[in-house]
Amino acid sequence: MSLKTLCTAGALALSMLISPPASAQRIADMPQNPQTISAQTARQMMTEAKDYVILDVRTPEEYDRGHIPGAKNLPLDAIEAGKIPAEFAAKDKKYFVYCRSGVRSAKAADALASYGYKDILDFGGIIDWPYEVTR
Repeated sequence: MSLKTLCTAGALALSMLISPPASAQRIADMPQNPQTISAQTARQMMTEAKDYVILDVRTPEEYDRGHIPGAKNLPLDAIEAGKIPAEFAAKDKKYFVYCRSGVRSAKAADALASYGYKDILDFGGIIDWPYEVTR
């Protein structure tokens, strides 16, 4: 075997170690699920999206005191217990998730992703929502 052949084979082996396979790159390029976004980004995306759900994961009492227009109440406790109503069965729909401060929405978003929901957008808490609130 010539020196040139050995060098070529060595370079090929090294490139296989250094370069991730194409499938790994495709996975790395996929959006993170769930994604954490700002209230402003959520609002902009809501104006552009056609089919989405806004989930308020606070308690029913908190929801009744004020919520984002169009939001559906699905408390974190129900999500963590796997008690998700049929109206939220579409796992490929876009779900915007919020709570009061962002702690419960992060937990809810992670739980929904673990159940196979594919497009979860956590925009934190209603305390950071500078837009209209239904009371």
